[in-house]
Amino acid sequence: MGETNRGLDLVRIRMIPDRKLVSQTPVSTPEEAVDLITREFSDLDREVFMILNMTCHLQVINLDVCSVGTLNYTVVHPRDVFKSSILSNASSVLLIHNHPSGELEPSREDIDLTERMVSAGKILGIEVLDHLIIGTRERAYTSLRDRGVMEFPDRDWRELERVADRQPENTL
Repeated sequence: MGETNRGLDLVRIRMIPDRKLVSQTPVSTPEEAVDLITREFSDLDREVFMILNMTCHLQVINLDVCSVGTLNYTVVHPRDVFKSSILSNASSVLLIHNHPSGELEPSREDIDLTERMVSAGKILGIEVLDHLIIGTRERAYTSLRDRGVMEFPDRDWRELERVADRQPENTL
């Protein structure tokens, strides 16, 4: 019989840059973030969820496209969203997704997802600054923080898990 290798695999996790997102100045307003994003993602034909990882001085570290979905939803999970944030040593993040329909009104799923990401960020020590929904028109967006959706009453983590695990409510 052949020899069985019973050792433990040693793994290494690294991020590999894809392309440059040009931003020399800090992003301190939703408008600045929208300007940065719409140059790259103005012609999307399906929902895309992305995250801007930022330093404590609001300098953009990188942009991660976390999920690409269909015409009207995409599946998003905290482990996928915050993976690049942890690897980037991000202090804060900006959540962004688009509505290809052009409708900027946040859905119940958008609000539930935002609450879940804010809670996950608190556990990880990564502040969620805002969640922006970008539309099809140039500079069209909705800020969930500006709408007062970013401050949530404390809810049990299990309740957040139940909200996220429902299908298709787990989608945007």
